[in-house]
Amino acid sequence: MRVNQYATVPEASGLSVRASRQSLIAVSKKRPWQIGYGIDLAANVSNKNQLILPELYAQVRYRQWDLYIGRKRETFGLSDTLLGTGSYIWSGNALPIPKIQVGIIDYIPLKFTKNIVSFKGTYAHGWFGSGDFAYGYLLHQKSFYLRIDVLKTRLKLYGGLNHQVQWGGKTYDDIGTVKNKTLPGSFNDYLLAVTGSLFGKKGGTNAFDSTNRVGNHVGTLDIGAEFEFRRVSVLCYRQSLIEDGSLASVRNSNIADGLQGVSFNVLYPDRVKGRISFKKILLEVLNTKSQGGSTFDFEGGIFGRDNYFNHQQYYDGWSYKRRIIGTPFITNYKDTNRPEPFNGNEIANNNRVLVYHLGVEGYYGEKLHFMSKLSYSLNYGTYGFPYPTVPKQFSGIFQLDGPIGKGGGLEWNAAVALDRGQLYKNTFGGKIGIRKTWSRKK
Repeated sequence: MRVNQYATVPEASGLSVRASRQSLIAVSKKRPWQIGYGIDLAANVSNKNQLILPELYAQVRYRQWDLYIGRKRETFGLSDTLLGTGSYIWSGNALPIPKIQVGIIDYIPLKFTKNIVSFKGTYAHGWFGSGDFAYGYLLHQKSFYLRIDVLKTRLKLYGGLNHQVQWGGKTYDDIGTVKNKTLPGSFNDYLLAVTGSLFGKKGGTNAFDSTNRVGNHVGTLDIGAEFEFRRVSVLCYRQSLIEDGSLASVRNSNIADGLQGVSFNVLYPDRVKGRISFKKILLEVLNTKSQGGSTFDFEGGIFGRDNYFNHQQYYDGWSYKRRIIGTPFITNYKDTNRPEPFNGNEIANNNRVLVYHLGVEGYYGEKLHFMSKLSYSLNYGTYGFPYPTVPKQFSGIFQLDGPIGKGGGLEWNAAVALDRGQLYKNTFGGKIGIRKTWSRKK
């Protein structure tokens, strides 16, 4: 119930109130310029009262081009964002990071390919602010994706990548032998972060920098295919993990790791009274066990032990406000219930996992909508601190919603969820809610 909800769901029982508004209006009828804004406010009354702004942004749009500044709910990577475990690198598991981003909101066809090839992408600069171990550090982010509409078929092929870098800032405490160290943050360092170039022998602030890149680089290389039948469309996708170059290595590739899924989407579900009709069924497998092997030897050219979402300089790792930004199945040590020792300077105490996941969505009758997500995981800890046994974990949620009355945008919703296994505390939870939606009449 809590994961991939942009850090808006409280840990304990209580009352949650949400209010949001999005607006996008045309500047004039003759010109394709639009301006807009979005705001989403969450107030939680629980053992810890919270007032959260998961969205607050202003935007300018010209045709398919969009520029915004602020916080905005997003995911990156080819995946099913509704029923899946969450995109590996940017899943919506943490509060959105404030940034300024220019991008293409939907695929733009290339005319010289007779509209067979289309593309979209983003380029952004963000601010992490302060963590437990560092402050004033920054985000560089970009993505680029292609779509190929195969001639005279209903087949679409996808490919692309996304690249994120934590860079700059200063540390609070000792890292190695340097206290309150300023990490590389000049404009030249920014260019090195953007390109992913190595420092070189004389670069950086210490030996770690001189054999590495500016900042913490993470991302995914994605491929996918979608085929539309008469009544069902099928989407297959694979996210390969980018961490420190292991993906391209011949000796110690982490190619075995990744998120793969297949989604069956019923185009015209039969919503008949007294019957169950399925809208979508999803199967996913997430594997992060390999990490290029257990050995890292710079002199020997073996770059394994990728240690996903942890970093030797940014001890807060791939997190924002102590929440993992990527898949929640790589766990924050604060969320698990394991007694074994772990590295207190690393946010992820369990980043070698194998997850099997099922998601279903559909209707009972004409109006009752249901959704369920069921996950079973095998957990191995990290290479540095492996679990002596393999904790097995099941987590699941079942959710219902439907309209109240014959119209007016009023809906009810309810859900139950549980965790059973050896990784988390065994828990059971539920929620009931009412939602009202207003839309501007055109």
